[in-house]
Amino acid sequence: MIIENIEDAENAAFPYQTVIIGGGTVGLYAAVELSKRGQSVLVIESGGMELGGFDPSTYATTGLPHEGIRIGRSRSLGGTSNLWGGQLVEFQAVDFEGRDWLPDSKWPIRYEEIQPYYQKTYTNLGFIDEVQTDQRVFEKVFPETPSFAEGVEMFLTRWLKVPSFAAAYAQEIQTRKNLSVLLHHSVVGFNSLKGKITSVKAINRHGEACEIHGDRFILASGTIEICRLMLHAAATPGWDCPWRNNGNVGAYFQDHFVGRAGTVHPTDSRRFFNTFCNFLSAGYKFQPKLRLTNKTLETIPILNVQGTFCFESSISENLVFLKQFLKAAVYSRKVTGVGDLFRNLLACAKYLPPLMWKYVIENRIFVPSSSKISFGIQTEQAPIRESKITIDSSVKDPFGLPKVILDWRHGDQELSSIRDFVIRCDQALRDAGLASITIPDELMNLQPSFLAKLGDVYHQTGGCRMAESESDGVVDRDLRVFGTDNLYVIGASTFRTTSNANTTFVALTLTSRLVDHLAPLE
Repeated sequence: MIIENIEDAENAAFPYQTVIIGGGTVGLYAAVELSKRGQSVLVIESGGMELGGFDPSTYATTGLPHEGIRIGRSRSLGGTSNLWGGQLVEFQAVDFEGRDWLPDSKWPIRYEEIQPYYQKTYTNLGFIDEVQTDQRVFEKVFPETPSFAEGVEMFLTRWLKVPSFAAAYAQEIQTRKNLSVLLHHSVVGFNSLKGKITSVKAINRHGEACEIHGDRFILASGTIEICRLMLHAAATPGWDCPWRNNGNVGAYFQDHFVGRAGTVHPTDSRRFFNTFCNFLSAGYKFQPKLRLTNKTLETIPILNVQGTFCFESSISENLVFLKQFLKAAVYSRKVTGVGDLFRNLLACAKYLPPLMWKYVIENRIFVPSSSKISFGIQTEQAPIRESKITIDSSVKDPFGLPKVILDWRHGDQELSSIRDFVIRCDQALRDAGLASITIPDELMNLQPSFLAKLGDVYHQTGGCRMAESESDGVVDRDLRVFGTDNLYVIGASTFRTTSNANTTFVALTLTSRLVDHLAPLE
């Protein structure tokens, strides 16, 4: 049920067993899964149904340039799932087990504890069993599973059919009597008694304040907003904040560095395109990529990097427009730019027959053979305590929340890791008789100017990282905030490392684990 005033929230089910602050990807996922287990759940979302952002006066950056703080966040129901394409990627075992040469990389939970939840999360998101592992998909799609030398392997990313969680869960929100979503309310503080959070303080868009009670509370409003709220609460006089003296709140902020790291020249174009173009299997979209094997990452001191083949042609922009137009028509029913539709269709006219043949008959995404191919990378960054989120309490927004200051920093392993990874991929592709990569001199010579050309990819991570104790982090292995009995954090802010991957799937996986912890099946 969608509601916009606290009276309706109180009348729906009060007090709530679970109150979730943030109606984005992980917040809605947790709400639906908990409600399925009979829990009475309230989601508090600061935005509304319409797509909204954050006022530039509420944030600033002092370290590396960071576009994600500006355009990689959404204040609206569904959160950043309204902005992404729906790509899901698993972390590898080495990401959890840690590396001796990389300080602060070991998680307090093991890969064996996480892996079973991969399957559970895929199932909750609607993926059938036969597409949940790469090997099963490889066996169905490729006559022979692609293999490479140099410690390189191909892996698959999966794409949701409906990327927006607000759209995907619309019916659940409307029909579940034990699930309510309160819009246009910003949480600004907490009340507690001896380490137990008793209620949260919220203000609506009209400036009216209220207190919302519950048995437990989950912060799910995204890395930057979670840190802002926790830092603000710690700085607020008048109550005994359980994490006031925890200096790890906001620390170890990370993102992925992303950009182009070479030009690709196919030596066997047909095999290359058939290997690396996106394809469909059982109605699901998959994207082949390259990474280092878990064994390789365990034995050499290199950060985790992934490689993506980017295809550019004269009609790339036209195809992107057509895809966005169709999504708008199917999901939002708000169709504009019909004149542009026909112009883009005309530009793609000669490619439409092979495009349809490739899609319908071969279950592959068509890419013109004349496309220019670049090699894109996305790399993990080393955890650094000084890379952090802080607040400026002298500047506050209309709700009384302070300005966020992001000081994003990187270490000294990223540049060399990217070079070593691209060299390995170049040799692996040559050995396979598929292609070669021309690597920029800047990268080969480890010039800092190359790293400066890379950007963030809106995968904001850390700030509330998981740890064995509060001397090393903010939440425990069950995502409970140290010093509290009933406050939890979900999302990428709890990660210790970022792997090479989009963070959403692992955040959802950890949320699945938390749901089992909070509402175990009998």
